[in-house]
Amino acid sequence: MTTASDAAPPSRRTERRAETIADIKSHAWQQLASDGTGGLSLRGIAREMRMSPAAFFRYFDNQSALITTLCVDAYTSLADAITGATAAAPTPEQGWRALCHGVRAWARDNAAAFALINGTPVPGYVAQPEETGPAAGRMMIAVASTYLAAVADGSADPAATDVPSLAAGPLLLSLADGSPVPDNPVTGIVLNAWASILGFVGAEAFGSLDRLVADTDALYDSHVTTVMRGMGFRLEPEN
Repeated sequence: MTTASDAAPPSRRTERRAETIADIKSHAWQQLASDGTGGLSLRGIAREMRMSPAAFFRYFDNQSALITTLCVDAYTSLADAITGATAAAPTPEQGWRALCHGVRAWARDNAAAFALINGTPVPGYVAQPEETGPAAGRMMIAVASTYLAAVADGSADPAATDVPSLAAGPLLLSLADGSPVPDNPVTGIVLNAWASILGFVGAEAFGSLDRLVADTDALYDSHVTTVMRGMGFRLEPEN
């Protein structure tokens, strides 16, 4: 029986290919950070890396292939941030608060990644669910699981919300990858809450929220509480 320790180490060629792909992605993230989603240039990356266009296309066939890889990395990174933020929370209620603050911290630390998957779309690019779906689905499962844990322990009551039972759309079914999506208020509750959290974080990232109020941290804390009340969390009245 062959074990992982018995497997042959990757060849030098494989290692160099992985290193070059990582370098390409690093340059792409730098472009997105400095020039926005419309400024991604494969020829510019090739020029910075002193590669010929022909050599570059041995790693990524076209711009869409590179963007897809970056989207997968962004969703994976966000899913990791969510699971990391919620892992140490002592209760599901605190887990949801940790999730919300983890998303905001991730967006601040990964502005280009947040903009890529939640901001202005890259001109001409259309994400294919079969390519980006598994990573995006893992992220959404992490979000939904945090709320479902709160429902399971009684700290949140979907029936206390005004959200109706809604059937899942085709994209959500694709992201679920065969897992059942309940036809009850939970689907709408999670999507409402997620959209609200992303909206606040997006207003900070792309708007002038920090110039409209003096303390965006306090505003965000209150926003999270407001969202949680709309999700049916049984919160104690604040003094």
